[in-house]
Amino acid sequence: MPKRILVIEDDRGTRTLVQKTLEKEGYEITGVSDGEEGISTYLKSIKDNHFQLIILDINMPGINGLEVLKNIRKEEESRGIKYGYGSSIPIIMLTASKEPWLDAFDSGCDDYILKPFENDKLLKKVSEKFK
Repeated sequence: MPKRILVIEDDRGTRTLVQKTLEKEGYEITGVSDGEEGISTYLKSIKDNHFQLIILDINMPGINGLEVLKNIRKEEESRGIKYGYGSSIPIIMLTASKEPWLDAFDSGCDDYILKPFENDKLLKKVSEKFK
């Protein structure tokens, strides 16, 4: 069964690049274009067929990636899942800015990729989360 990954990225070109790169490696990808849709897709997956990884853009209009990250960690906490103990969903943040990386880690992200990125770097970071 393929590993399921949720990609939350407002830039269509980046979202398509991430999706195609990972699908070539056998991952099953669901891509959404904003934070609100990302949260609702994540919550729906809890009941149906949960994701094993989230790739999340930080800078998005509306609900930004840091808020999405905080919402997901809060939902996990409400279900008794503690971040950092191996049972929380791994979240890799994507951004073109180096500025918010500390906030992202403080809020519970597992890794960080700066845009533009090399496909090999993306694949390496994703595969590390499934070891």
